[in-house]
This record gives sequence, structure tokens and C-alpha cells, in this order.
Amino acid sequence: MANRSYLYSLSNRPASYADRPETICGLSEWPYAVPFSYRLLMSGDPQLCASLIADGLEDDEPHRRTRLYAISSRFEPGLARIKRFAEIVRAAVGGAAPATAATPAAEPAPSLLGRIRRLFSSADAAPARPATTAPTELLAALDETIAFLEAHRDDYLLLETIELDVMAESEEAALKASVEKELARCRQAGAALDALPADPAEAGRQLLAATRERGAAPLDALHGLRLDDSFDGGRNQRVDYILGLMWSEVLYFDLLDRAEFEVRQREAQAE
Repeated sequence: MANRSYLYSLSNRPASYADRPETICGLSEWPYAVPFSYRLLMSGDPQLCASLIADGLEDDEPHRRTRLYAISSRFEPGLARIKRFAEIVRAAVGGAAPATAATPAAEPAPSLLGRIRRLFSSADAAPARPATTAPTELLAALDETIAFLEAHRDDYLLLETIELDVMAESEEAALKASVEKELARCRQAGAALDALPADPAEAGRQLLAATRERGAAPLDALHGLRLDDSFDGGRNQRVDYILGLMWSEVLYFDLLDRAEFEVRQREAQAE
């Protein structure tokens, strides 16, 4: 099984493994990476919290459990940033749907002199450039992202990276430091979006430039994103930085809410 990052919406900031929320729902999971969309969502008010996936490592002694950390953030500021990012992407790639198209007026039939002039002028005319095609899959995925997140609102978000962290670390202090580094990346994603101009068109131009060429902070946090239909590595294209626009309630770890956790605890005590 691939090691993954996991994203949830929930009703609290867990202070401990047993501090279960009243409500919790899966949002997304991604193998071997933390996508940009996760970081942007978590950028509203990210703080360290307890992991709800595990209360220690598999080889821990029963009386000495490794404390594991995750990241908690408020839902609404993150969703607002996702919506603004989608607006800027649309401006950048020409995805704004036009208003009702007016039917062009019929041109009058040209005179003989007009036809002769057109014949000779067309030989010197520059060839027409093909129209740029908007990345329809990317734009549809952004619409689906916003609709999914709006349907799964809660007070907080939970980002679990323990499966990624244990690939490189095993000591409690080092594992905590890995989560703190990820927390800083979440803040950097939010700062990068906030640094873009208020005007969507200019923000779109700066966003495209930042994805293609690494610049100074905070916009360097956008470098490597693809704003085309290969945004998540499709079409056999290499992607340096995954956007991460796939969503589902069903994740590998189905985390328990408070009522379910208490039932599980009573069952364990009765055995």
C-alpha cells in the first residue's frame, strides 16, 4: 500500500488521540505527497494538533507511546482561498464563460472592386493564429472541488501526514519537526495566494509566471504547478507539484467520531 497524506473535515481541534470530534468526514488522500490544494485549504489558521490515526507507533512499548502530531486549521478561510485560486486560474487560462454570444450581422456582398482588393490583400496577410483552448478538465476539476468542499463544510480541517513522516523518521522529536515543516508549507501557500494582486487578470499573469519560473518568496510556493489538463500528472506528463483535485469521503483510514470511539472503547474494555 502506498503511504499517503489524508485530509478530513471535522468539528474540533484534537488535543489528544481520544479527543474525538462530534463529526468527522473524509475529504481526500494522496500517495507520497501533500498536494498544493491541501496546503492552501490548511493555510487559514494551521496549528499542531494530535493525530487521530494512531496513538503511537507499532513497535512502541505499551507504557511509553510515541506522541504523534497532525495539523488542524479552520475550514472557512481555507475554502475562501480555494475559491479565489480558482477565480485567478480562470483568468489565467481564459476559462471565463462568455455571456450570450450575439449573432454576427451579415456582411453585405462585396463589390467587384472590393473582391479584387480582398484577393490581393489576402496574399500579404499574416496567417491567423489558432485560438488557445482552455484546459477544460482543470476548470471542471476546480468547479467540482468547490462543490465538494461546500457540501462537506465543518468547523475545522485535519491534515494527517504520519504515513509520509515515518518513511524518513522514527523518533518523536523528528516526527514532530516533520509536521512543523509541513505546517510552514501550508502557511507559505496561503501567503503566496494573498501576495497576488486583487485584479484577477493581473493575478492570473503573475500566477502563470510564478508556476513556470521560481522567483522570490512568497510566490516561490507556486513554482512547479501546472495550470493545464495535466495538473495532476495526467496525459503522461511530469508534474513537479501536484494540485490534488480528487475528492472522496471514502479514505483508507475511516476515523471515528466521538460516539463511535466511545462505543469502540467500551467494547475493548468488555473483552
